[in-house]
Amino acid sequence: MPPLYEVLFLFSAPQGHLAEIKRLDLPADTPKATVYQWLWIQAATVTALQFVDMADGPHPQRTFKEGRLRFDDRQGELCFASGRTVQLSTEVDKTLPQSLMRLVNLHLS
Repeated sequence: MPPLYEVLFLFSAPQGHLAEIKRLDLPADTPKATVYQWLWIQAATVTALQFVDMADGPHPQRTFKEGRLRFDDRQGELCFASGRTVQLSTEVDKTLPQSLMRLVNLHLS
């Protein structure tokens, strides 16, 4: 069975993982907002973040309806709109643990 997605960015923290994925199982004319998704993955849940805007540069930033991500090649900071902040480590190999891969597959199906 071909993979449903590829991981483009992956960050980890004790509280969970943040991943940007690209769906591989959709038709070519699917809107980008559906093909590219940012997911906050915790022990038993996957929450899709609603992308709003991005800025690139030495310290890229992604803005979501739920908060803001700032990152570089080593670390990141996810600031939720509620005020909670999560310190993240950048995962260079972009590989989710098997248990989280199963959660994401369930979320996408």
